[in-house]
Amino acid sequence: MTHLDAQNVNRTGIMIRGLIILLCAGIINATSVFITPLAAYYGWEASAIANIGTTMLTFWPIGSIVGGKLLQKFGGKAVTLIGAIVFGAGLILTGLVPNSAPGLLYFTYSFLIGMGNGITYCGTMYCVMGWYPDKKGLAAGLCMAFNGGSSAFLAPPCSYITQAFNVKVTLFACGIVCAVVCIICGMGMKSAPLGYIPEGYVVPSDGQALSSQYVSYPISKAWKTKQFWLQLAAQALFPAFYLIMFSRFSMFMTDKGIDLAYATLGVSLYNVGNVAGRFLLGKLVDNLGYKKIYGCCWLLCMICGLCLLTGESVAVILVAYVCLGAGFGATNTVYPVMSTTSFGPVYAGNIYGFALLGYMVMTQIIPRVAAASIDSTGSYGIAFVMAFVLCTLGLICGVLIPKLNRPLLKDTEEA
Repeated sequence: MTHLDAQNVNRTGIMIRGLIILLCAGIINATSVFITPLAAYYGWEASAIANIGTTMLTFWPIGSIVGGKLLQKFGGKAVTLIGAIVFGAGLILTGLVPNSAPGLLYFTYSFLIGMGNGITYCGTMYCVMGWYPDKKGLAAGLCMAFNGGSSAFLAPPCSYITQAFNVKVTLFACGIVCAVVCIICGMGMKSAPLGYIPEGYVVPSDGQALSSQYVSYPISKAWKTKQFWLQLAAQALFPAFYLIMFSRFSMFMTDKGIDLAYATLGVSLYNVGNVAGRFLLGKLVDNLGYKKIYGCCWLLCMICGLCLLTGESVAVILVAYVCLGAGFGATNTVYPVMSTTSFGPVYAGNIYGFALLGYMVMTQIIPRVAAASIDSTGSYGIAFVMAFVLCTLGLICGVLIPKLNRPLLKDTEEA
């Protein structure tokens, strides 16, 4: 696409299509809507499907790498269509898994949905961000808010369908509807041209050019820089509190003798904080820079940790859940801006996917180490101290990322 053609593209329309796609893709954030009812429907032992969700999270970053590469090679339409088909097929095939073979869920749910969703998530988000080089934080914040808030919006109708019919009908319905909606929206997705500048953009007083005006670095060049490894370390270490607590929200509160109804409220408040943090702090990235917002995310996680470590009342623990939702949720807005700022928009999705490999490794390590310490001591103390240290190290890595001096596109063209 040429710059002249780009002036005829409604970037708001691209944004709306992307948000709808990410809303559909975010349904995987509510794994319990599908897996728990499916286990009950067939009478499977919990041990047979215990790692379905965590294994899906292992394939999800790999899907993000593929999605970033497909976006770079074939553009926004192709990547969203491929992701929608694979993701939708995973949901439908999960509904076809026979009673005698629960292990097939590791292919249909963990692999297909993890890969398809990663492709959709990364490809769609970076396609949208390509049209907003002047408002990267706002674009990423909206994308992440819709994706993160999806489970709160879609989980209730899914639960209703399951109660009215059964979980297999829910899986078929979700698979078909999500695939069709994403394919329809994906047909209108287009990638911004190289060096795109929005019509009417006013250069700031400092004369700083947009990141899209600089040469973009591919992963083959990015991985040789300190910027890439610092981002990978930040994405791996910072989510420590989330990785420890997300699967233990209800357990943590009931262990303290708090009524399960409050535990359910805590999960809901976490989701509210998550969506609000993604959007509100994402918008502030454009005004304050991603490093200051990353510091705000850290502060919220520290408040969460202190409340969990010392708090005994329901109110204090609920505050902790809101802070964790906002703090961890907003990092999902910071990281895309971080990779685009350092390496430019063309290959940023692919680079972001590779940086997620650090997170993928930690999803397998941190929860296990935390669980072992909690089981052996009967206390969360050691696990929380570990989270304080790792989260702080993640902040340091993110804040220490230096500016990468990439040449301007116009200089390379003139040469």
